[in-house]
Amino acid sequence: MKLIIGEQQIEYKEVPSADEVIELINENVTQGHYFSHFLADGEEVYDEHEEYLESHLDEIKELQVVIKTEKEFMNDVLLSAEEYLQRAIPDMSVLVEGFNRVPTSDTWDRFEMLLGGMEWLNDMLKVVTNSKERPSNWELFQQLKSNMQAELLKIRKAMEKKNTNQISTILKNGLLPIFTRLKEEFGKTIDSEFLRKDLN
Repeated sequence: MKLIIGEQQIEYKEVPSADEVIELINENVTQGHYFSHFLADGEEVYDEHEEYLESHLDEIKELQVVIKTEKEFMNDVLLSAEEYLQRAIPDMSVLVEGFNRVPTSDTWDRFEMLLGGMEWLNDMLKVVTNSKERPSNWELFQQLKSNMQAELLKIRKAMEKKNTNQISTILKNGLLPIFTRLKEEFGKTIDSEFLRKDLN
């Protein structure tokens, strides 16, 4: 297997362990840089890196590690968050309607996906507010993150009571306006301080 990290190329005669590869990646990520993802024989892997390596390492012929500067990484975070919100906002409107009626198992499944997405979005907002390359309006993102967490607490209480009308109201009047504002702010920030990729 060939491991490529930046300019460094390492040829392994025997398959290394996932821990060895992760350790080598961590050693090569210097201050001001972030491990973004890797390409395993051309396939992009962004999540669950260790688990992926543990189950596929013996099949991989070439593993290329992608390391980005903090500014590049922040740009990717902002773009990903904006893309997520573009998908989540219409979904949230569908959920509002679903919880106003008798929620189906599909409604609950979509709701679970929304909760997972909000957890991911919360993590992205932490990255935005804690980065050295944070945008100039980072305090607004911090405030919106706090507002989202407060609404999330209300939703959890409504879930405990199985109050679907209350869940619908919180989605519509609490989370939907926050998501809409976040999408607008991510868009403005990307356009004024960062870069949009693949624009013709």
